Amino acid sequence: MNSCSIKKLGLNQEKRDVRPNKNKPMRKLVQNTALIMCSMVLIWACDNGYSEVPIVDTPPSIELGSITSGTTEGEDFVTTVTVKDAVEGSDVSRLGTLNYEITTGGVNVASGSEALQGWEQTVTITVTGGFDAGDYNLDVTVSDSNGNTSVDNESFTVGSAAPAFDITGEWRMAPIAASFQVGPTPGSGEWFANSEADVTTRACYFDDTYTFNADGSLVIAMGDETWLEDFQGVNPNACGTPIAPYNGGSYTYTYSTTEIKVIGEGAFLGLPKVNNAGELPNVDVPSEITYTIVEQTEDGDTRNMTLRIEAGDGVWWDYKMTSGPAAEPVSLVGNWKVEPIAGALGVGPTEGSTEWFATSADDVTTRDCYFDDVYTFNEDGTFTIEMGDQTWLEDFQGVNPNACGAPIAPYDGSGTYNYTFDGANLTLSGEGAFIGLPKVNNAGELPNVDVPSDITYSVISLTQEGDTKRMTIHIEAGSGVWWTYKLISE
Repeated sequence: MNSCSIKKLGLNQEKRDVRPNKNKPMRKLVQNTALIMCSMVLIWACDNGYSEVPIVDTPPSIELGSITSGTTEGEDFVTTVTVKDAVEGSDVSRLGTLNYEITTGGVNVASGSEALQGWEQTVTITVTGGFDAGDYNLDVTVSDSNGNTSVDNESFTVGSAAPAFDITGEWRMAPIAASFQVGPTPGSGEWFANSEADVTTRACYFDDTYTFNADGSLVIAMGDETWLEDFQGVNPNACGTPIAPYNGGSYTYTYSTTEIKVIGEGAFLGLPKVNNAGELPNVDVPSEITYTIVEQTEDGDTRNMTLRIEAGDGVWWDYKMTSGPAAEPVSLVGNWKVEPIAGALGVGPTEGSTEWFATSADDVTTRDCYFDDVYTFNEDGTFTIEMGDQTWLEDFQGVNPNACGAPIAPYDGSGTYNYTFDGANLTLSGEGAFIGLPKVNNAGELPNVDVPSDITYSVISLTQEGDTKRMTIHIEAGSGVWWTYKLISE
């Protein structure tokens, strides 16, 4: 420290009067007091600032930045943290370490640590690939070189990514065999799968539409009829007026890359009786149903997807849905023949069965007079049969053995006939009208029954590929005698 000279008052004065003075003690006291006070003032004045000043060591400050990326699932998570400690140039303390942890539901999903330097630093936290959709919390802890710590946190939500496959628009159940099926394992259809015939029988179901709108709404439209099942109080299952709550309407949905969830009482895809808890009527009507996406494909304007749902425990349903221009109904109008192939005619004890009899490849040649018969459906609803000079004759017509021969009335094509077709049932009117075999009708087989005035057939399939159309029809001749005919257009 610098020295400070203090000049003592009165020390160099000459002693001029040495006579006793009764006021001397008081004067001396005043002088001493003044000397002390002067000394104190001089000491204070001579302090050059080196006396100790108390300094407070505070914890670091934390400033969490905005999350610039990562609020959508699968997207890299990026945010910044700015930390400060003391004043630049101070030797009180320095920044030490930053630690962070990201959790969801209390579970750690990401964490990290970074050594810090100096008095101020900005750290970028990056998590490549980001997180699944959900709610998250970011906790940050910063310490300085003296062991002081600060903490801060921020909550954020990660939304579902918009899947690359767009499902907005109108969907239907695919009009094919096994469009919906069920079994004990995922993808199994061993318990049940709809047949090709069901596409026609349940035409009222296959025309139901499910429209996913971009605003998250789902509209189900069934028209005047849909397929009703026993849980809805019908017996047997059949087309009928939709029954609440499964009568269509507007609902909502959520969609991710792995699942579709429909929300609202009465909302469903595929079959209304099937939900995550089980099948109606054994469970309550749910307020939402979740379906797993198995496959999604796109071909031109047509999109297809397969959905899967476990109805309770160990009951796995698959649905195949399609979206795109609705296929134009195949017209029945035109000329048809029984297709010249093995199995074109067959009969058995159940629908579609040919275990009792089926035409062989040799029959196509032996019965060539039959395979060239033409059945014509005209635009005006009239129906004609053209057999030429010969057709196949059977014993009920008085021939033995069965063989080619001149047509015999009333099955000679000479009558006037009409037809009606509703997409599932084909009815021919007029005595002598038939398709396939003239002896077969709804009551049984000639000669055991009368010649009918009309016959109704079930059209199981009606398809077209290029200019060629094919049709498969069934008819039950009496009870438990099922005939199948396969026809092809000319």
